[in-house]
Amino acid sequence: MGMFDDVYCEADLPPGNPESERSFQTKSLCNCLDRFTITKEGRLILHSVRYESTGERGFGMPLMKSIPVGDVDTEYHGDIQLLGRAGDCLVEYVARFTHGTLEWIRPLSELSEIQKKLLTP
Repeated sequence: MGMFDDVYCEADLPPGNPESERSFQTKSLCNCLDRFTITKEGRLILHSVRYESTGERGFGMPLMKSIPVGDVDTEYHGDIQLLGRAGDCLVEYVARFTHGTLEWIRPLSELSEIQKKLLTP
């Protein structure tokens, strides 16, 4: 899959999605292994970190640890494709944000072919 970001969704998901399955991956954002949360209030929050060397080395490279530096409301505007699991099945959703606020989350299959093409990173 390559680089991606993790998104945890506190907001309501489409019917049928198990409550325990709220973690997704996306290539619609930074693709830097960043962590985001879609809050119950419908905001996309970046959990910002900085990296610091542990002093150890692995595979010839310094090992790094992440240090949280705060949460940032991204004020995101656009669509984000979310891929995750619901039990043994793969699920694909699209989250639409308008001027920083979540409008809806729908199954990818409900979007038109034109809308799906616009999602391609």
